[in-house]
Amino acid sequence: MPHGNRTRTLPLVPLLSAYRASRVPAREGTRPALATAHFLDTATNEQLALALTEFIDAHLPVAFHPALVAGRVSFLRHAANHLIRGEDPLPERLARCVTPGEPYFVPGLGPGFWSALAASVEPDRVPRWCPAVERGLLRLGLLREVTGHVRSRFDAVCRACDALRETAPDLTAADAGDFLERVSRMIGRELPTSPGGPAAFAWAVTPEEIAQAVREVRARVPLQNRIRATSDERGAAVSDFQTATKAGDYAAAFVSFRVAFPDTRWETALPTLDDAYSAALTETDRARLWCDIACVLRERFRVHPLELADVLLALAAEPTLDTDLGDFGGFCTDSFAFLAELADANAKDWMTENRERYQFVLREPLVELCESVAERYIRPVLNREYGWDLECASKPGRAVTSICKNDFGRTGPYQPVQWITFYRKAQANKRADAQLFVRIAADGVNYGFHLGRTARDAGKQFRRNIQEHADAIFRALRTGGVFDECRFWAGEDLETTVPVKTAADLRAWAVHKTIAVGKHLTPDSPLLRQDELSGDILLTFDRLLPAFACAAEADPRPLLARRAGQPADEPPYDPASFHRETYLSEVWLDRVMNLLRLKKQLVLQGVPGTGKTHVARCLARLLTRDCADCVRLVQFHPSYSYEEFVEGIRARGAEVNGRSEVTFSVEDGVLCQFAEQAAARPSEPHVLVVDELNRGNLPRIFGELLYLLEYRDQAVTLPYSKRPFRLPDNLFLLATMNPLDRSAVALDQALRRRFSFVDMPSDAAVLASWLETHAPAEAAGATFGPRVVHLFEELNRRLARDLGPEKQIGHSVFMVPNLDGERLSAVWDHHVRPVLLDYLGGREDRLRDYTPERLLGARAEKRRVPKLATDPKD
Repeated sequence: MPHGNRTRTLPLVPLLSAYRASRVPAREGTRPALATAHFLDTATNEQLALALTEFIDAHLPVAFHPALVAGRVSFLRHAANHLIRGEDPLPERLARCVTPGEPYFVPGLGPGFWSALAASVEPDRVPRWCPAVERGLLRLGLLREVTGHVRSRFDAVCRACDALRETAPDLTAADAGDFLERVSRMIGRELPTSPGGPAAFAWAVTPEEIAQAVREVRARVPLQNRIRATSDERGAAVSDFQTATKAGDYAAAFVSFRVAFPDTRWETALPTLDDAYSAALTETDRARLWCDIACVLRERFRVHPLELADVLLALAAEPTLDTDLGDFGGFCTDSFAFLAELADANAKDWMTENRERYQFVLREPLVELCESVAERYIRPVLNREYGWDLECASKPGRAVTSICKNDFGRTGPYQPVQWITFYRKAQANKRADAQLFVRIAADGVNYGFHLGRTARDAGKQFRRNIQEHADAIFRALRTGGVFDECRFWAGEDLETTVPVKTAADLRAWAVHKTIAVGKHLTPDSPLLRQDELSGDILLTFDRLLPAFACAAEADPRPLLARRAGQPADEPPYDPASFHRETYLSEVWLDRVMNLLRLKKQLVLQGVPGTGKTHVARCLARLLTRDCADCVRLVQFHPSYSYEEFVEGIRARGAEVNGRSEVTFSVEDGVLCQFAEQAAARPSEPHVLVVDELNRGNLPRIFGELLYLLEYRDQAVTLPYSKRPFRLPDNLFLLATMNPLDRSAVALDQALRRRFSFVDMPSDAAVLASWLETHAPAEAAGATFGPRVVHLFEELNRRLARDLGPEKQIGHSVFMVPNLDGERLSAVWDHHVRPVLLDYLGGREDRLRDYTPERLLGARAEKRRVPKLATDPKD
């Protein structure tokens, strides 16, 4: 049960301050009757058994061994007496109860039970020993490691908790446990404000986690599919396991289950489920405990025996990834409480007492945020692509302001408002230029574009450009969604909101001496606690780039023209345009767009001829606002490689000193090139369309990028260039595939869970809609279109009946311009018939059942439907 400390040490004092501000004083510890010598001396076996059962139910998430107490009640009386009355140190007594082979050990009761009972012996002094408390102590640096024997491990926890209470004597033992459990759940710098509940102190998984594992297992492999795919040998072994379990022959049951599932990882995962299970137990005890566990899983959680091994593996904790990417760790509630207190108590004595708190809740996140935005956007985009050379150094007086004021003691020694400002180094100072800024104060965080009254030259140029190009600037800002996402402010403290709805409003706003536009987040915004804040800041900066360009460039028109999108006289590509080109409904489009927002990767799958590639390209146009530069298409095939898709070493000829030499350089593939462009323009959606996804060797093509498809906020090191690489948030992957293509590869579960999948079935409604808007020649007759749709429906109905629903003909096969009887015959002979022949295994004789006349013959006679070919008599 070891735990590793993969996070940096957290500061104790600031977290104690945050805990005291939010805690509800824990109830004073009380000793349950079970933990008193008097009860153990006077209780009958029945009373003791009831008390033990109630204690187990209260402290263990799941009681996997319900019959244990009744069979060992007398022995448990002796064990509890030893724990309560023994003269040896408590860690020694606890170890004799918890450790297999020690005199008071009971197979089936692990550290979860005994540590809870030990804490009940002296509730005002003894801490609750559990993994969550250990993790909290590790993160605070009060505990160096948690490996070793039970007695030394428990003793180390007790000593660490004593050290904690020396620093915070106002905390009771229950408070200390609550505090440490909250520290163990910290994400970033935010200490959870609510207790974790009894389950948080457990050694094993909770019922909710078991139920979730069952859902995950069944989502991957539905139970009915699992049963059908089970071999006779495995089925027989599982049946033997169930029979032996019912008969109480636990050893035979254990052997049978191992035969059915020889991969021993399921047994290694058992201590995660039940803390009483240990490899140190005898084979007999392990067999009995496993059969108890399997019965509870079956009866309480409805786990089928064939699913047991996979459920255990799903519950096994995955190792935490140890990544050091310099990401933003987030602000916390105390960041804003600190600034509010600083505004009221602006004095050196107060700051001296709160210096460590200031560093943790304010200074460190400001520096991290500055470096994250600079590394991901300012340096690679604004400095390299635009050549503006903005100040990025996260130092006082540079991009990050100092907490110390320089007003000669007129108002107070410290700044209650902190700024990050990216400005051009060529200017005299930050106040002499327009800025991309982040402002944090007690009322929350603002970020965006700022132009102060002292930026005279930049302000003059900005206002001139606004007056001359207001319409183009307005269109560029509107295309980026600024008027939906951002506020316009005026005034030194950004307190006055100015409504901007038109280009005229933009001109009126620009005349104020101090102006800003951006977003405001209140202190309780979840985004302030996440690394995603830096992504939203750089996205906002990019949306506001037209405004910054007006201050930085004498002629901003080239940037405005690109950002403004289509000229005003061109109709936009909107959902109505998508419907006209695809004949798919608004409901379908809404569902797909929601799936794209959910995972940013989507696969359109279906048989050939269902318009997958066409629909994918139309979706790409819609996502990118019909910007052709933001769409890239690539088609996978069996020989397509990682080197072409991501990066690789290419041999290039070069002339050196008059001689031809071959150089080997690392060059970006399609994805890296496109991702770099997307990262440089984060407010513009980019779409990579991958046609025929499953025709490529996907593990070989994607490599370590499979990880990035799920974790967009993290980076991996590329193997050739050794540089960190991440997938930008504005890059979408749209793929198409035919799941029944025999020459293609099947997608594994790792890839499937990273994409959303949308079926593209053969759709008679789409064909009918297309034929209505593309009426056939008059000579074909008014009934020609309905006859084609009827033929299409009959063909696919017959195929579904004879070969299964997966063998279909796509509707786009019949969507031929100027379709008439002659063209339809050509489509049938040269497009439909070869596919049918392939479906029927090459048997020409079976094609007789699939001629147009045979398909429509019976119904045509009844309804007097004419032949398909053009009939002059029609």
